[in-house]
Amino acid sequence: MKSIRLTIYLLKDVDQSDQAVASDKKPKSIHLDSSVATDGIFYYDSRPATPPAWVSFVQPLLDDNLASVTSSSASGLLVLKVESRFFAFTFGYGRGFLNQSKIEHRFGLKVALNRIDPSQIRSLDTKTFEDMVVAKSTQVSKSSELPTFGVDISRDILRAVTGKPSDESFAKTLSGADALVVTAPIVAADLSKFCEGLLRAFEEDSYKENFAWIDNLTLVNGTLLIEKLNNLTIEQLRAADTSKTHMAIPENIGWEDIDAFKMAGTRSHEYDDLDLDKYLENLRSKRSEISLEKLKRGSVAVRFSRSSDWDDRWNLYHCLVSEQRLDGQLYVLIEGRWFMINESLVSEVDSFVASLPSAAATLIQSKSGETEPTYNSRLANSSSTEFLLLDARVKRPGGASSGIELCDVFTKEGEFIHVKRRSRSSTLSHLFAQGIISVSTFLADGPFRDEIRRELNLKSDASNLAGWLDLVPDASGTVERSRYSVSYVVIANSSKAENDWLPFFSKLNLMQCGRQLRNLGIKVTLSRISAP
Repeated sequence: MKSIRLTIYLLKDVDQSDQAVASDKKPKSIHLDSSVATDGIFYYDSRPATPPAWVSFVQPLLDDNLASVTSSSASGLLVLKVESRFFAFTFGYGRGFLNQSKIEHRFGLKVALNRIDPSQIRSLDTKTFEDMVVAKSTQVSKSSELPTFGVDISRDILRAVTGKPSDESFAKTLSGADALVVTAPIVAADLSKFCEGLLRAFEEDSYKENFAWIDNLTLVNGTLLIEKLNNLTIEQLRAADTSKTHMAIPENIGWEDIDAFKMAGTRSHEYDDLDLDKYLENLRSKRSEISLEKLKRGSVAVRFSRSSDWDDRWNLYHCLVSEQRLDGQLYVLIEGRWFMINESLVSEVDSFVASLPSAAATLIQSKSGETEPTYNSRLANSSSTEFLLLDARVKRPGGASSGIELCDVFTKEGEFIHVKRRSRSSTLSHLFAQGIISVSTFLADGPFRDEIRRELNLKSDASNLAGWLDLVPDASGTVERSRYSVSYVVIANSSKAENDWLPFFSKLNLMQCGRQLRNLGIKVTLSRISAP
């Protein structure tokens, strides 16, 4: 029997097939033949052939007309009732018909993890949540075990997995996220029986033997608590306060294929990215009308470069990433669900960050609208004998195409000062990683230190040169690690107490980077400079 590739969703809070369809969609429908299927409906639609968007761009160059070059799209959605649950099978652009609030999150992921052979994993999609979402898709050339993928189980949230099932009669391959994508030898008449097996797989917890870490965040189920958290977030959005919330696409998509986004309430605007600040600005007076219902009903559409059609892919609520504290407990909104972060982890992270001293160097205040390079230059000039501006990227030997910046400002006390202005468009992950990369290279790479010494000869005057060179041993010299510290300096405008100006996941990242630096024998400091 020939195998077919199917994309399957499990639905929630659905009592009849029509509830699976988004209220603003009006597809045609056909009831199922009762002799071959149980309760269900097939929804479909198609668009007439039209010229692709690229035709109008190319046409002026041509001496003949491209009127015959057209493309069309078709969409299908099969809603099938099995036992007491409803399943949705999408075909073509049929996903756009779905009511996004009815999708059972992580259905595909749990089924896949409960059925995949742990030694036969082909790819993992993970997300790290900071003040930006870092999505990563890791594939291997042949099926392998979890350690091959380099997952950090304390920080990474598993979003999707692909692999081969232990029982090959079940399917040839499985890919699971919210949807389950299966390649299996199956005919339409057997779908109900197949779905019964999927329900059993979804309800199992055998995945915990190898993947228990995916439950590090506790799903919040209490209706009243969820309502309070949603109300906090909505109140902040109405006030255009995005200090605790941003937007991110809920799945890994090749950015090279994305042309633009559109968001409900501002459909006349196209966005290059899901920018929450711009979206709230474009809402204007409608911002005061933001509600949970509108966030869940409002669509986020994407136009791919391969088509001129807009694909209503998610709802606004599903794209929000928010961090809220309530009654002393920390909660995060990720892909439409609220999670409670383990208190012991929060305490561990907060304790580590609180233990970090401020920079030993005397820092200067930032000026309004000042860029990082300008601030760094002013800081270096504030004490020409104690500070040295090292803004050059020093190329490593061997013809490396990119260089490594040792630090922004170097001090006579052996401080590698790294400066970052925190804004809506920047993440601190690069700042923290830079501290590890530069120091590791400084300690292990003698030729790199020789390049730094050449920079010192160029940038320092003769009266101070000896002191600077003493801090940077040549390739044959010994590095006394106790002399150095990595000083993270963040320019941020916040009135929050203690270290709450840093999002939790940024603090978690800082803790892990800081521990690596301490293991290298390097001191770590953290300073915040107010941004006027």
